[in-house]
Amino acid sequence: MFFSGKDKNPGASQAGRRSGKEPISLISADLSVRGDLISPGDLQIDGLVEGDIQCQSLTIGPTATVSGNVAAIEVLIRGTLHGHIEARSVTLGKTAQVVGDILHETIAIEAGAILDGRLTGRNRVLSETMNALPQADDHSPRSEEPHGALRQAH
Repeated sequence: MFFSGKDKNPGASQAGRRSGKEPISLISADLSVRGDLISPGDLQIDGLVEGDIQCQSLTIGPTATVSGNVAAIEVLIRGTLHGHIEARSVTLGKTAQVVGDILHETIAIEAGAILDGRLTGRNRVLSETMNALPQADDHSPRSEEPHGALRQAH
């Protein structure tokens, strides 16, 4: 458990990692979570999550399955998501499988990714969602809506 200065997991995502900030919260491959996840920082999921997620940066790893809606500034999906995404930047990796709509400012979809849903570009609803995300100095959502309540764009 000593830090050698070398990355022990070179295949792990560096997307969304902000230097000098808190470490990434991790849901490992052998962990299942039921309930909403709210974090003012970055979150990486490699296990099973049943619930909505709000954070700054989200990585859904290739072994992960998430059933719930996602609101984040940056989202990288390499695993499976059943739910809607609201994010400024969305990347679907080649192993991504998404069933749900994506509300975004920018999107990148790698060859091999599977999307069963609609893509909607930036609008007022996305700006409101981004402003309601928890911040590093605030451990609760800024909106008056109950936890896990995400607005769906029509």
